Amino acid sequence: MSKKVTLKQCLGIDVSMKKIDCCLSFYTEDLKIKVVATSGYENNPDGFVKLREWLNRKQDNSLALHVNMEATGTYHEEAAYFLAGVGYRLSVIQPTKGKQYAKSLDEKNKTDKIDAGMLARMGLERDLMPWSRPNEQLRRLKRMSRERIGLIRDRNALTNQLHALNHSFDAFRDSVERLKERIALATKQLGEIETQMRELTDSDPELSKRTKHVITIPGVNFVTAITVIAETDGFANVGNRRQLVSYVGLDVVMKESGTLSWRPHISKRGNAYIRAGLYMAAVSSIIHNKTLKTYFNRLKDNGKPGKTGIVALERKLLVLIYTLYKNGQDYSPDHR
Repeated sequence: MSKKVTLKQCLGIDVSMKKIDCCLSFYTEDLKIKVVATSGYENNPDGFVKLREWLNRKQDNSLALHVNMEATGTYHEEAAYFLAGVGYRLSVIQPTKGKQYAKSLDEKNKTDKIDAGMLARMGLERDLMPWSRPNEQLRRLKRMSRERIGLIRDRNALTNQLHALNHSFDAFRDSVERLKERIALATKQLGEIETQMRELTDSDPELSKRTKHVITIPGVNFVTAITVIAETDGFANVGNRRQLVSYVGLDVVMKESGTLSWRPHISKRGNAYIRAGLYMAAVSSIIHNKTLKTYFNRLKDNGKPGKTGIVALERKLLVLIYTLYKNGQDYSPDHR
C-alpha cells in the first residue's frame, strides 16, 4: 500500500508548570488526521532541546511545522519563545477557545496527553492566528501593570482590616500601627511602579506618541491606556473590533432554547486585567466625557440597569482606545 502524502503537520503542546505533553499529527491526502507520535518533556530549556531533537526525527522535514498551544498563565512563555526562536510557526490560543473546540469532539476523557492531541487536531483543522514575539517594552509594562493591580488589591484588603480593627473593642495599638505601615509601603510602591511605567513608555518614542493619542479620551488616564495596550501587545494579534471585544470578554452572550430564553450577559471569557482597568475609566467617563455621559443616561432612561450601562461604556472605551492607537489620532466626540 502506498504511503499517504502529508498535506499539513501540527504539534499540539499541553503545558503545565513542570512539563509539556506533545502530540505530532499529520493531515493526509485522504483528508484524515493521523497521530504520528506523542511524548513528554520537562518545561525548561533542557526539555525544549530534547523536544526539538525528537521533532527532527519524527516530523516531515519537507513541510513547515505548525505548533499550537494554549496560553497557560506564564507557564507557556518559555516554550513559546524557544519554539518561535528556532523558526517554528506558532499559535498561542486562549484556553476558552481550546475548551470550546474540545467540546465539538466526541471525547469524554480529559488528560494532558488527550489535550495535546486535541490541540494538534485543532491546528490542522483551523486557520489559527500566528503568534509573534511580544514587544519587549510592552511585555515589561504588562508585568508592571499586573503587579500594580495586585498591590491595589492587597492595599484594599489591608485598608478593610484597619477599618475593622479601628472599630473593634480595645484595638491593639501595635497591630494598628503595623497595618498603617504596610498600607503606606503599598502606596509608596504603587507610586514607584507608575513612575517606572511612564519612564519605560517614554523610552519608546512610537509607543509614547500613540499612548498620548489614547489619553486624549476624557476619563482614560495613562495607567488605563497602557494596561490595555500592554495586555494586547499593542493590539498585535487583534484583527478587528469584534475580535478585540471577545478577547477582553465584553462580548454579549445570548441563549435561547424553544420557549426558554436567558437575559443577555457578557461572556467574561477574556482578559480580566483589561476589564478591571476599563471599569474605573467607564465610571470616570460618566463625569468627564459628555458624549459617553449622554449615552449612559439614554440607556438608563430606556430602563437599562446601571451595571449594563457601565459595561456598554467599557466596550465603547475599549474600541476607542483601539481606534486611536491604531490610527494615531486624538479623541473627537464624533468617534464611534
